[in-house]
Amino acid sequence: MKYLIPAALALLATSAQAQDLVVQLRGPDLAANAGYLLAEARGLYARSGITVTLLPASDAPAFESLARGQAALSVEWMPTALVARENGLPVVNIGQVFARPSLRLACRADAGVTDASQLRGKSVANWFSGAEFPLAGWLNRAQVPADAITLVPQGDGAEMLRQKQADCVSARSFAVAGLEGATLLDPATLNAATLEDGIYALDGALTDPAMQERMAHFLRASMEGWRAAAADPEGTARLLIGPDPDPGALQRLSAALSGIPAILASGALEDAAYRRTVETLRAGGAAAVLKHDPENAFTHEISDMAMAAAPGTDATAAARPRP
Repeated sequence: MKYLIPAALALLATSAQAQDLVVQLRGPDLAANAGYLLAEARGLYARSGITVTLLPASDAPAFESLARGQAALSVEWMPTALVARENGLPVVNIGQVFARPSLRLACRADAGVTDASQLRGKSVANWFSGAEFPLAGWLNRAQVPADAITLVPQGDGAEMLRQKQADCVSARSFAVAGLEGATLLDPATLNAATLEDGIYALDGALTDPAMQERMAHFLRASMEGWRAAAADPEGTARLLIGPDPDPGALQRLSAALSGIPAILASGALEDAAYRRTVETLRAGGAAAVLKHDPENAFTHEISDMAMAAAPGTDATAAARPRP
């Protein structure tokens, strides 16, 4: 779905006055924002003692709201965050929503592409806005030079394949409706998987204990919202779309939410997944997405606080296993 539906936009229209925490969402896809929207609708943030404003996605560059001081937190894909950090914006991952990547390439059956190494000479649709970074890392792992493919702007993926406007289109694993019959390529087959939706703050905000506590409450309530959305896809879809939903839209959103459990994280960043993301973005020599190994790009402090604060969870039970 390309645009947020009016009922969901209403959830985002919280008063901007005297807010405890302003959070910039990423992208207009309802399924990718469902956990936050459900947490807001069910009063999970208020129950946690915080007032939250969820800013809908805009056409502004990634992290602009953070850089301008208009938001304290931003939801973003890790490759975009690491590139921004390398370019001087001190963004820090404070929690991870999706543990496994959902990025896929869906290729026409007649394109003759069954793995990424066969993308040479092919046209590939991409959303850009940061989605080009994980794709570039994937291509580097497949040893396919960027100039060996033609990148085109992503539209309706299914329609682009039907009209042969691209050999392959970008897709997310939980939203592949209409792509039946296409060959789905998974970056994990080349160990090229990079982390996607995480929560980011500027490092300066992490020196404030009160802000740290609010961030931990936000992360805990958000993950509760995500777990609830994953447990009841149809009910969540009905709530977000609103009364008298279009049956097709309801079915598509329900189907997408049904795919969320396969990628959902606990809220904590896994060290191994972080390292794999960095290794993929550092691959490719001169063509690498990242030129240097990141330093201080994440903290476990907020997710540890969030997990320890969960009802019925003590600090020992909340301890995060690290590889």
